[in-house]
Amino acid sequence: MMKYVFKKTRYRILAPLFDLAGSIVFFPIKVFKKNPPLDPKSILVIRLDHIGDFICTSPVFENLKSRFPSARITALVNSASKELAFRNPHIDKVIAFSPFWLDRRDKSSSLKALLRVIKDVRNIGFDLGIEPRGDILSIIIMWLGRVKYRVGYGITGGGFLLHKEGKYDKKAHIIDRNLTLLEALNIPVAHKLPDVYFNEKDKDAVEGLLLSPKSGGIAMTEKEGGARNDGSATGLDRAVVIHPFAGSKAKEWPRENFCKLIELLKENGYSVLLVGSKGDNGVFENTIDLRGRLNLPQLACLIKKIGFFIGLDSGPANIAAALNVPSIIICSGTNIPQLWIPKSPNVKFLYKDIECRPCENKVCPKEKHECMEAISVDDVLGLVEDIYHQHEYAVNKNK
Repeated sequence: MMKYVFKKTRYRILAPLFDLAGSIVFFPIKVFKKNPPLDPKSILVIRLDHIGDFICTSPVFENLKSRFPSARITALVNSASKELAFRNPHIDKVIAFSPFWLDRRDKSSSLKALLRVIKDVRNIGFDLGIEPRGDILSIIIMWLGRVKYRVGYGITGGGFLLHKEGKYDKKAHIIDRNLTLLEALNIPVAHKLPDVYFNEKDKDAVEGLLLSPKSGGIAMTEKEGGARNDGSATGLDRAVVIHPFAGSKAKEWPRENFCKLIELLKENGYSVLLVGSKGDNGVFENTIDLRGRLNLPQLACLIKKIGFFIGLDSGPANIAAALNVPSIIICSGTNIPQLWIPKSPNVKFLYKDIECRPCENKVCPKEKHECMEAISVDDVLGLVEDIYHQHEYAVNKNK
């Protein structure tokens, strides 16, 4: 029997019943099995959850394009990820949609918008569809959109609508789970590392922003620190990008801790660049406040240029990790970050092993948010020193 990932008892009961009824109705799909298309002309990949999840799906697009270079690959993604999807050279078309059942902040999407997406999928016509999250409603989008061959995970139900189900391993890294579906289709997996892309216009925008008087005019030259023309870091002691915001309350570190951290970094000679969206509120003194002034590709360019990142388990942290930038990621007990953030030797995870970890909660039900309150400013500063000394050693070694 398919193992469902639901924690709530009612869903664990309803999902098998739903699948049993569906398996009876759609019995021919399983009896008269189709073979996957040998040379699909149009491929759909659905990734409607969050920015980090899309980034961890980027190897799927690269491997598909390597195997089927003439195929038109379409990404159906959350609107929050669309700018990153547009920059990805392995994606030919992007359909953006903020699903009301997944999106944390955007509640503007509606049934009408969903029907429009289904119509778009149907009008394009896809030979192959891949849904690596295991979301029943995304599977239904493929079915109603008449995708000819559908592949995914039935872990929330709807497996009877798939022509091929992958073997889901909850303990595997998200990237490996994504690529398992390609292996199930006998598609060679040559590319396993995620990537984030930005272009020359993004670079120019970032350079202009750093030169702007509103940003303090901090042109990051090689002499002053920051980045060489190739984007690699040359001065970790000079600047750091900080993102003190998270998508859920359970992932937040006390704001006063971030303020104290910023103060101490400033005293130690760092320029602190604060990033976030327009809706990320709060006063953070001693920073160059860039909130709401960068789109995601530009943010990626900035993080790569500065070469040092500190933040919470969030989209920007996934960007920094995918770019292999030295990073400190402050993690709650919500999940196991080693399974959800791109693998990188330059990422240092900071978390406390407590009894209730991982809880998968969006809001901590306890009076004291122990997993985050137990992480001190000194814990972070200790890792800052580690990264600085590692960088200093690497520079001296290459002289």
